[in-house]
Amino acid sequence: MHHDDDMREIIDEFLVESHENLDRLDSELVALERDADPETLASIFRTIHTIKGTSGFLGFSVLERLTHVGEHLLSKLRDGELSVTEDGTSALLRMVDVVRELLHLVADAGTDAGGPPIDDLVAELERLQHPSFGELVVAEGLVEQDAVDEAIRRQEDGDPRHIGELLVASGELDPDDVAEALQAQGATRERGSNPADGVIRVDVGLLDDLMNLVGELVLARNQILQFTHAAGDSLLSATSQRLNLITTELQEGVMKTRMQPIDHVWSRFPRVVRDLAVACDKQVRIEMVGRDTELDRTILEAIKDPLTHLIRNSVDHGIEPPDERVSAGKAAQGTVLLRAFHEGGQVNIEISDDGRGLSFERIGAKAVERQLVSPAQLASMAPRDVANLIFEPGFSTAEQVTNVSGRGVGMDVVRTNVEGIGGTIDVQTEAGRGTTFRIRIPLTLAIIPALVVRSGGERYAIPQVSLLELLRIDRREAPVETIAGAPVHRLRGELLPLVDLGEVLGASAGDPSAVDGSDPDISNIVVVQADGRPFGLVVDEIMDTAEIVVKPLGPMLKVLDVFAGATIMGDGRVALILDVPGIAGHSGVFGPAADARRDVGDDDALDDALRCTLLLASVGDRRVALMLDLVARLEEIPVSRIERAGGRLVVQYRGQIMPLVPVADALGGHLDLAAREQVSVV
Repeated sequence: MHHDDDMREIIDEFLVESHENLDRLDSELVALERDADPETLASIFRTIHTIKGTSGFLGFSVLERLTHVGEHLLSKLRDGELSVTEDGTSALLRMVDVVRELLHLVADAGTDAGGPPIDDLVAELERLQHPSFGELVVAEGLVEQDAVDEAIRRQEDGDPRHIGELLVASGELDPDDVAEALQAQGATRERGSNPADGVIRVDVGLLDDLMNLVGELVLARNQILQFTHAAGDSLLSATSQRLNLITTELQEGVMKTRMQPIDHVWSRFPRVVRDLAVACDKQVRIEMVGRDTELDRTILEAIKDPLTHLIRNSVDHGIEPPDERVSAGKAAQGTVLLRAFHEGGQVNIEISDDGRGLSFERIGAKAVERQLVSPAQLASMAPRDVANLIFEPGFSTAEQVTNVSGRGVGMDVVRTNVEGIGGTIDVQTEAGRGTTFRIRIPLTLAIIPALVVRSGGERYAIPQVSLLELLRIDRREAPVETIAGAPVHRLRGELLPLVDLGEVLGASAGDPSAVDGSDPDISNIVVVQADGRPFGLVVDEIMDTAEIVVKPLGPMLKVLDVFAGATIMGDGRVALILDVPGIAGHSGVFGPAADARRDVGDDDALDDALRCTLLLASVGDRRVALMLDLVARLEEIPVSRIERAGGRLVVQYRGQIMPLVPVADALGGHLDLAAREQVSVV
């Protein structure tokens, strides 16, 4: 039994290591197709060699047979006997897929028998190892490829063995060179090794348990600090500060064990882009910047599918076919750029393409057709808001459903998944130039810094990643204004939309009795941002900052979009964690009307939605104004053309009878036509 346990441990180690290597192989093989780098070839060869050797040791004959023939092909590529081709790369990628399937079979059933058939793939890999005579002499530099192509065209029976005879007969190849070409099989060079010194593998479940324990320790630390502060004992205070320091360092250490470079997810994308480009008959390359940017492993798992959706969408819908790109003055090959970087305690991920861009007209038409917005709402929406309609449930501009993109590429699911881990997603596009998706997500979900506030007698935590600044304003000196029916505060020349937290949560916020000694003329404002836009949360009291342990809400409370979770405070009571984007959406602080308020910088810079152009006119000694949108034409008409019909003034205008309404009469004055030669008609 002990022997079986040892063998199972060896097999598990083999499976983990092999899966890691295969994920790296996908990206290395795609890179190899672009640039036959010797180091990349050597790395690929070592990986397959290791899997083959371990498979043979463990008795997995199917795996050993497949990787053995793949190793032979790779050795010839590595030694320069063969050149890297698209057919060869495709066959090796298929081998990686089949090896991955066989490994899953080993993990489930303990054997590699009964898996996918490998005979055809083995035959293909063996065929690729033996180049035709024409390929051989071209590789040796003895003959140009054009001469070989011409010899093939001159063949009558299609037998490739006759290519050499034709080349010799035409004088393209010397008979003595034939023997030299056939002896060009070089000896296999010394294989390298791939040591993994200084690295151990730890079960993910153990790391999760450690993280939970550290979270509980942080809660206990917070309670001790609060008790120490109340007790006022200097010796106890010094000891608790020491505990505070050690807990913080332990927390950071455990966090680092859970952090992984984003390349763990990105490594699969070169293969995704390559296969999709081949399926769509397009030319696409992928660039990746910031591959070593680290995130918590739980967040990495959560963003894997959204990023895959976005990249497939960029290749399938964003990048144009080569002929369309060339006719538009672009390079035939399109580019998908992945970029990741840390900023403000968050990770920013950008997925850009240089394709055709999104069509605002098509998006708007589809949104109206699906009844996501009304035509009137669409007319008043900013281009950015129109573009973000693609994230609405049920939206799709796909003219036909394909096996590549599916229906609508699941953009609503992408947004739901990103927001589910406390992130935001935004899209920017330019017609003919391309599209960029920007995702902002927190570094970790377990323990976060937060600001604690009080509203309506209850405490709430606001994640610090959403926090911009804190304001304390005197309403007597800086009264809250109302624009388009919503409260705003003038902050450094710009209008800041305000949201009363108590009103959003249904509590008695703003009630002076809620906080002892509060001044009704003083407002505490927490300036936060959602989707890159600032707004102010009006609270009763701003308390303190704290490291909080995020506890998820129960399944029945998941529908509450204003809360991101809960935490236990130092006194043992529970405080709810606010979801800033959810509050913004719930309160309607953003939208067309809100954009109008937000864009107001001063009295002379009102947004189009809040201003109109007026036509000024004189009526006697008074001035009147008409909305210019209602004016069709200005005319000066001789008084002699004005007639009376049925007691009303009329004029013949463009073949029709047009009634006239004297503005002076409507204002209580009198228009003396007899004293005028001509009048102005609007």
